Amino acid sequence: MNKKILLISSVLLTLSIITIIIFNNMDNKENNIISNVEKDTEVINSNMITMMYETEAGTGVYEETKDTTWPESGYIFNENLSGCENGGELEYNSINKTVNLLSNKSDRCYVYFDKYDGVWIDNVSVTNVTGSSVTLDISATSENGNITTYYYALNDSKEYIESTTNSIVINDLNKLTEYKISIYAVDSTNARSNIYEISVSTTDVSVPIINSVDVSNITYNGVTITVNVTSDIGIKRYYYIIENDNKAGTSINNQYVFNDLNDNTNYNLTIFVEDKNGLFSQYYSLNFTTDEAIYFASYIINNVYSEDGVNSLYHFDGNDTSYEINDGSYRFAGSNPNNYVCFGSDADTCPDDNLYRIIGIFDEQVKLIKYESIGKYNWSGSGDNRCYNWSCSTLNTVILNDTFLNDFSDYWINMISLNDWRVGGFNGNLSSTTPPRVYNEEFTSSEIYNAKIGLMYVSEFGFATNPSFWNINMEYFNSNSDLYDNTWFPANSWSISIERMYDYAFVPPYNRYITWQGRFDVNPTFYLSEDVKYIKGIGTERNPYRIGI
Repeated sequence: MNKKILLISSVLLTLSIITIIIFNNMDNKENNIISNVEKDTEVINSNMITMMYETEAGTGVYEETKDTTWPESGYIFNENLSGCENGGELEYNSINKTVNLLSNKSDRCYVYFDKYDGVWIDNVSVTNVTGSSVTLDISATSENGNITTYYYALNDSKEYIESTTNSIVINDLNKLTEYKISIYAVDSTNARSNIYEISVSTTDVSVPIINSVDVSNITYNGVTITVNVTSDIGIKRYYYIIENDNKAGTSINNQYVFNDLNDNTNYNLTIFVEDKNGLFSQYYSLNFTTDEAIYFASYIINNVYSEDGVNSLYHFDGNDTSYEINDGSYRFAGSNPNNYVCFGSDADTCPDDNLYRIIGIFDEQVKLIKYESIGKYNWSGSGDNRCYNWSCSTLNTVILNDTFLNDFSDYWINMISLNDWRVGGFNGNLSSTTPPRVYNEEFTSSEIYNAKIGLMYVSEFGFATNPSFWNINMEYFNSNSDLYDNTWFPANSWSISIERMYDYAFVPPYNRYITWQGRFDVNPTFYLSEDVKYIKGIGTERNPYRIGI
């Protein structure tokens, strides 16, 4: 009886063992791990695994080692070189620092380890693969410092390219081409990692590439950016960003103009483009510095004036009291000086309707007069609606300070200053009056009107002539055939007699009775604000001064 029981027990034990073996074999049929944490020594000693250690970091020279355990430090598994004779797959467990053999049959394998000096590359991921570029995102570790530099080479090249960022963009690749890329890292102790190798194949479509960017037309407040791009399918949009000034813009063409920048300031500009497939180029960065601002009045005083008469500009400092006033002004005088200004237009060629001329500079303000008349106008209505002073003149309130002024954009209107105009006029007889005497009458008047637009003073016409006329009674101006050859003012403003010019061309004496019935040419006049800047130009009719704010 006892023998039967023993026999039955033996059979059951045998069946159990067979069942466990079959179960384990079935469980591991697809992933028969024959090397693991518990079996490292056994597997290594079984002659199924041959371990190869690199002799010196980065040399690529390996020797067989007789170690019976996996290396714990100083080496890193080389996935590319490691392999098995019969197709078995090797898998490295970086957490447990073990090599696992995935196979369902006996195999002989060779495991390679690269030597490193406390630095190693854990992983390299490949992103943004196109027909011409690829991005490498490198994960590296240093035991003794910080990773400072990364190096990569293509197709076994010995010339490695340096990068200080772990996200490396490789450009200028060929379409549909496989590249072998080798990478290593260096830390702050100058220790070097293992060489990590990957292969990547480019696609048949390239991302757009910014080849170059031209910076031109730099002024005190602006710059022109022109982008040179290569694209397989064309560019959809260009993007421009100045982060340190919170400015950005887009365009559908390759040129963009920044305005409203600060003068004498260094800017960092970032540019990228988007093609018609929605692919973006890499960022392109550059620096530029705007010019230092030059105020227009200062430019005329410091660059045009050197001494009286040079460039037809005179400084009225009272040195010759026989014919000169002492208001500190600078005035253009004589025939056709280079005092043209383009106002109200940024066109490459200034339209005739936007040409003005500089009367002079008064208290740091440049005073302009329109070169061509805006038309013929009455002083103010007719009959019972007639007005007898400047404050109620429709020429002032409607024609000049409404219609004419508001024809400009806000940008240009903001350049015109609000000024006091002396509107009392001259109460004497012009037959014995020289330009300085007219000036003194005009500027001692207590009648003042505050506005942006006015008309020129009679004295300004007198001082615009050659200095030889400054001490001549103004009644002779109209009969003197030399006058119009020695002044630069538009002739149509002064085609009437000097007495009528005084009545109609500018403001008459306060409450002076007006008897005219005609309409006369009007050339608006105004002062530029002190902060108006000089941009370019030499003051000629074809190349007038260009200004801005």
